[in-house]
Amino acid sequence: MEEPRFVVNTVMTGEDYRKFLYIATFKRNKLMLPLLGLIALAGSMIVSMSNGHIDLPSLIISWIFLYALAIGAVIIKVERKYARRIKTDKTGTFDSVSVLKFYEDKIIMENEQLKSTGELKYDQIFMLMESKDYFIFYITVNQASLLRKKDIADISAFKNFIEGKFNG
Repeated sequence: MEEPRFVVNTVMTGEDYRKFLYIATFKRNKLMLPLLGLIALAGSMIVSMSNGHIDLPSLIISWIFLYALAIGAVIIKVERKYARRIKTDKTGTFDSVSVLKFYEDKIIMENEQLKSTGELKYDQIFMLMESKDYFIFYITVNQASLLRKKDIADISAFKNFIEGKFNG
């Protein structure tokens, strides 16, 4: 039987999940922040309109306020989702060790605590994302698996290997 190229024992803590939610919200969707900025600008133009003219100081102040308010609303939504997931986690997903075995043509995932095993071919993975601390494997648009970089023995060799499996 073929030996895996990499074997990684990884854990996802509650804090890792929180970071993932922020990455998924702000980094995966690169239009999020500019779109919030445009919506805030449109709102501030309406607010700063006086006698058919836009008052520039009022426009700037209201735009900053509305932009911060919009970002605050997104942060509150992320924090509520995080709290709900932590509160309802009855399966022990967090803090359980997952063993990921990377072969030339597939990944095998095992988690003893959850009594689960899965196999994925690289072409079944929707998208691979990298952040400062994680590799994020999106199985679908809304389902992802997190791999902490600090759990990988040789980051550069792993990165070269995994990037070779995904064109772009």
